[in-house]
Amino acid sequence: VLRQVLTLSFTKHMSRDSFSPQATLCVIGDGFASLTVLLLASGSAGRVVLVNLTKTLLVDLWYLRLWMGADEFEGAVNLVTDAEGLHQVLAAGEDSNGRRSVVAIQAEHHALLRHCPIGMTFNVVSMQEMDPPVIAGYFDDLRAIVGKRPTSFYCCNREEKMLPDGTVTRFANYPW
Repeated sequence: VLRQVLTLSFTKHMSRDSFSPQATLCVIGDGFASLTVLLLASGSAGRVVLVNLTKTLLVDLWYLRLWMGADEFEGAVNLVTDAEGLHQVLAAGEDSNGRRSVVAIQAEHHALLRHCPIGMTFNVVSMQEMDPPVIAGYFDDLRAIVGKRPTSFYCCNREEKMLPDGTVTRFANYPW
């Protein structure tokens, strides 16, 4: 959690305009929803788009339910699996009167990010666990967002990591 606290402090210092209770921010690969909770609790975002592998996303959502309480969780957290559902959730969020909310997306549906009004995306130590084509897919998603609105990307991963199948991921080789 200390890493996420330092990440939030650093990015707020470097890019103050990206953070507000009305901002929509994205976290790719958030363990136990740590950064998501920090963003919402600090008022740095009103809505967080949370993308994770299905089983890990379940853990994220479980923790969010504990943190928010069951009643708020039921009204604030939405799992979306297609563009139509995403557009409905985003449209409903426009009328939320400053309530915090979470849009949960399973990693297999990460292309839905292209439809989200994201001001900043965070990836803290999870791209290093992905195969290079998956990393490239996320970069394509983020480029599609940039084509519609200004956005930033904070990425903190190992310089190099060997995956169990022998694939090596290198930070310098991400498709920047």
